[in-house]
Amino acid sequence: MAVNLHCTKKLFEQLSISRFGAGETCSTAQANPLLNWHANIVTIQRKQNLVFINDATRYAVFILCVLKSDLSRLSILFQDVFINSLMKAGLSSELVEKAALYLQDAEVSLDTECSRSVQGTMRLMVSDVEITLSYRKQKITDLLPYSTSLMLSDRPCTIKGLKGVIWPIREMENLLKDLPSIQAIK
Repeated sequence: MAVNLHCTKKLFEQLSISRFGAGETCSTAQANPLLNWHANIVTIQRKQNLVFINDATRYAVFILCVLKSDLSRLSILFQDVFINSLMKAGLSSELVEKAALYLQDAEVSLDTECSRSVQGTMRLMVSDVEITLSYRKQKITDLLPYSTSLMLSDRPCTIKGLKGVIWPIREMENLLKDLPSIQAIK
């Protein structure tokens, strides 16, 4: 299985192409909405941060203060923040374990095919972080990655072509409930 990251050009250029499969969309990732994410690298208070948004649920993973050397460990960093933010969101241990099993040993595939709808959600979430920091008079280094991911996912979001709003945490919980167990796939 592979996690398919739809990267902005800025992030795509910074990632080591030799480390990740570039331009290949994995058919498993297309069939499994848990494995499709948009990713961007943003600068807030002169620190580089990674933002990931799940295409189907708009669940956010925010990795703070990333160094260039951290990009080689992208898969591990992503899994750590994602799984721990699910636990912080109060999802059942069975669902958290299911998500961990789907991501365990998953390769990362990169492309630059981006949805403007997901990118719009990502821009709003980055703005929320900036506004929160300004309002609280905090530094980006004071934020906690799991709590920040949870804060960004605990909000209503819209999806182009869908009436009403979705709540990313609830949508991710429903997505994980609907996924077959990893043993059923193997």
